[in-house]
Amino acid sequence: MGTIVVTGSASGIGAATTERLEKDGHRVIGVDRHAAEIVADLGSVQGRADAISAIEDAANGLLDGVVSAAGLGPYDEARAGARVNYFGAVAMLDDLRGLLAGAEAPAAVAISSIGAVFTEMVVPEFVEACMAGNETSAQEAMTGRDGNSAYVNAKHALALAVRRRAAQWGELGIRLNAVAPGSTETPMLDRLHDDPALGPPVKALPIPLGRTAPASELASAIAFLLGPDARFVHGTILHVDGGSDAIVRPDAL
Repeated sequence: MGTIVVTGSASGIGAATTERLEKDGHRVIGVDRHAAEIVADLGSVQGRADAISAIEDAANGLLDGVVSAAGLGPYDEARAGARVNYFGAVAMLDDLRGLLAGAEAPAAVAISSIGAVFTEMVVPEFVEACMAGNETSAQEAMTGRDGNSAYVNAKHALALAVRRRAAQWGELGIRLNAVAPGSTETPMLDRLHDDPALGPPVKALPIPLGRTAPASELASAIAFLLGPDARFVHGTILHVDGGSDAIVRPDAL
């Protein structure tokens, strides 16, 4: 059993993942803005640095896994969403890579979204700034846009970041993947359904399996990607969405 960091551990997919990993016998270092072993705001450079420092101390120099699950919703302010959902998420991967590199079978999982597939909403200058690590320019690209645009673009950029790190991380022996959840039963989905503007399109998202997913099902997918049964899975975006992506993009592989 290993030591695994889970950001966003206080609610939603992060909380379900924490519960699942602890049930499997792992030690989980939870990170969130409240109700976590490490309390930090990943929306700021200082908050990320504080989180990394605290994780290094708690982990005693070695991690077996990282789950970068902390995020804001489509209803939150756009620039804040960009900071947390991309730059905070990527920092938790890149800045903990050194602690992972010494483990026997290290793995990391980022949480993207079904929203990432809606490429007609992509703002190229935002994605380019993310790929270049330019947080200032990325936030400028979100100026005047709504939280939904920031959410979709940040989750799209995060999926690309995982793909683009496959070669370098693979050379270090660290597997890096992402999950792209569809409609998952979390406080975020509840809030989306209650939103007069965002609720209707979210509810209209086709789901071939005909239901939403309890957060525990996302936790199961994440546990799989972290575990020994996924030893040859690397650089992959796993859609855990009841088939929604197949409906939205039937010809995409």
